[in-house]
Amino acid sequence: MISIPRVLLHHAIALLYNNCMKLSFSSRSDAGDLPPNRLAAARARLLAEGITIDEFSLSNPTRAGFVRPPELFVLDDPGNARYDPDPLGLLSAREALSAHYATLHRNVDPGRLVLCASTSEAYSWLFKIYCDPGDAVMVPKPGYPLFEHLACLESVQTVPYRLEYVHPKGWRIDIEHLEDSIRQLGTRCKALILINPNNPTGSYIHERERSSVIDLCARHNLVLVVDEVFFDFSLERHPQQKSFMGTSEVLTLVLDGLSKRLGMPQMKLGWIAVAGPDDVCMKTMARLELVADTFLSTGTPIMRALPGLLQHEQAFIEMVRTRMRQNYAIYHEVLEGAESPHRLLACEGGWTALVESPAIADEESIALRLLEDASLSIQPGFFFDMERGAHFALSLILEPAAARAYASRYVSCFQRMLMDV
Repeated sequence: MISIPRVLLHHAIALLYNNCMKLSFSSRSDAGDLPPNRLAAARARLLAEGITIDEFSLSNPTRAGFVRPPELFVLDDPGNARYDPDPLGLLSAREALSAHYATLHRNVDPGRLVLCASTSEAYSWLFKIYCDPGDAVMVPKPGYPLFEHLACLESVQTVPYRLEYVHPKGWRIDIEHLEDSIRQLGTRCKALILINPNNPTGSYIHERERSSVIDLCARHNLVLVVDEVFFDFSLERHPQQKSFMGTSEVLTLVLDGLSKRLGMPQMKLGWIAVAGPDDVCMKTMARLELVADTFLSTGTPIMRALPGLLQHEQAFIEMVRTRMRQNYAIYHEVLEGAESPHRLLACEGGWTALVESPAIADEESIALRLLEDASLSIQPGFFFDMERGAHFALSLILEPAAARAYASRYVSCFQRMLMDV
């Protein structure tokens, strides 16, 4: 046996290690190299110091104090021991979902439902089947930042279209800007994404906008993708909004799931409802089946449990809507008192309300002050691509006592900041 000096062995191992670390990553994952922003860094420091931080922008329903029947979380069905994979999801689950939607006056054929692990996964599947690398999809602005990451991971570009705000009427799509952007992209533009209601603006798609976007999709051969995870969470007691489910004029894909409808993000079940002209629906279903069969990501236990879970849906939705109305009223009361510098923006639904406050500094600096001086973690408007003023996202699903306390601390902290100006 040849004896290698230890120093040479260590040197060789170091060279091998260094060579192994010279990896080439795809540009799609470059976001993973970004350093934490100032808010994330400050939050991590305060938590490390043992300081309690309250989530004023809370969106996690499992941490909002909702009392749920314990049977919702029991998945001990003996049938779960058997695995009978169906790319589209268990037929029994899809039939139960179709029947449930029928009670809500929304029609969807179980043969045109595809089950997946989440709406995030649904987006990734749709980008796969409609977009080649370099293609583009239209997304709302303000809007949820998740789209950019999901699209980037599929080598797809997101192009924003504007939502305009007029107080107190609320938010509307700038249809002219939307069409101009689609026209400039030409054949690279593959899909128009709507959020109904939008997050964080809480604005639904109204009838005139609905007609306009359907017409745009028809004229420019675009797929219409409509995220309706918050659709049934309207602040109105007798909502009149209309779902896009069952839209027949153009190929329309409606996304939804248990994460919001039953407040169960941990159970990992979402779905895509396909509607439109028969020929393109058939082609879409064939391609979705191929992608779904490749991943088979949906678990048997949650699919088998779905029919029973849906029986609890309306009770949960009404419980959440009651709390949303309470909190929205609390924010009006606390934030918009006499001579208040704050303005609560119009909101129709969803789990978030936006407040506009004095732009005494940039939003990140204000959010840092709220975090450090008031122990309030709050999402600033730039998280959602809001460009003007100082806006912050307030949770509508907090327990009302917490909502009132956090709003009062928000006001007090701003009073101190205004005195410092």
